[in-house]
Amino acid sequence: MAEIKLDMLGEVCPVPLLTAQKFIGEMKSGDTLSVETDYNRTVRNIIKWCDDMGYDFNIEDKDDGVWLVTIEKK
Repeated sequence: MAEIKLDMLGEVCPVPLLTAQKFIGEMKSGDTLSVETDYNRTVRNIIKWCDDMGYDFNIEDKDDGVWLVTIEKK
């Protein structure tokens, strides 16, 4: 299983969401994508997208105002 990490610090939506969608589209089942962001709207958009697509995800509050969203492609 591959693990891809995206540093989206300083980027605002829709760039992080579109980038995550692009990478997930190229990944295989069981691979994980980690998106690090400092924009709370990005976290909400990724959560909604994951729910809509049926992807499992985990959110880690890394620092004050920095989150790591890890998505597993099924």
